[in-house]
Amino acid sequence: MRRLLPCLAVLVCAACAPFDDPPPPATPRPRVTVPVFAPPAGFERLRLGLVPFLAKDTISAAHQRLASYLSRTLTVPVDVAVADSYSDAIERMVKGEYDLVELSPYAYAKASARVKLKCLAQTIADGSTTASGYIFVREDSPRRTMAELKGATFAFVDPVSTSGYLYARKLLKDSGLDFKNDLGRTEFLGNHEAVLLGVRDGRFDAGATYQGAFAALKRSKGIDPLTFRVIGKTPRTPRDILCVRDDMPDVVAEAITRALLALDGRERAGREILGPLNLNGFRAADDHAYDEIRRVAAELEAE
Repeated sequence: MRRLLPCLAVLVCAACAPFDDPPPPATPRPRVTVPVFAPPAGFERLRLGLVPFLAKDTISAAHQRLASYLSRTLTVPVDVAVADSYSDAIERMVKGEYDLVELSPYAYAKASARVKLKCLAQTIADGSTTASGYIFVREDSPRRTMAELKGATFAFVDPVSTSGYLYARKLLKDSGLDFKNDLGRTEFLGNHEAVLLGVRDGRFDAGATYQGAFAALKRSKGIDPLTFRVIGKTPRTPRDILCVRDDMPDVVAEAITRALLALDGRERAGREILGPLNLNGFRAADDHAYDEIRRVAAELEAE
């Protein structure tokens, strides 16, 4: 019996000791929220226009969550429309068929020369607001340098593509290659995925694309990026920019900007929207960030 007394004493003391308060339940991260918006009279729908830098169905699907988010924020329906080409996106914006448009850098430079735009936000991907373009060949190609592209068949994306044409052409020129005379057959294939597949399938010796294209092709087609070899890299350029026409009411433009800047890829709610777009977020737009694009375009267009 005596042997039990110390144990009983310990139990009694433990029972008398105050219990620590249980930890509070984990608070779930809130969904992305922005101030409630009251649409001005006459603003009943937002038409979001997109450049077809990848296959049109891929682009449209990737933007559906963003469209739903903007619809909730603006309390109006948001329609997503992928243009038939880069130039088509510009034309539709000029004609007023798009209210909000996401443009690649060269397309923005061309569009802003034709119609007055309000710049809202620039995209951030891979932790940066800038990106490089690549000139590439198939991994088993005998060509390993830019100089060895002389006579090569070459796939470009679109005449208004930044990395898929403008800066690729600039890189060719700076490498001593005459775009018109030193290459073999050249074609514009419409989007970056088509260019990669054209080179992979052996229809072209080389092609031009943007920094994230290999990863995008792996996501859509399961093709290993090591199928290709990069032999040339362009200077970095600003990423895509989202704009509205200048006649868009300021209150709407500001609401869209707030909604875009509120998205943060470090938060779960932000990732749900940004993930399909392969973006980290947005930052406030700066028109002057595209001045170098304009300078390079003027240089090459003068030839």
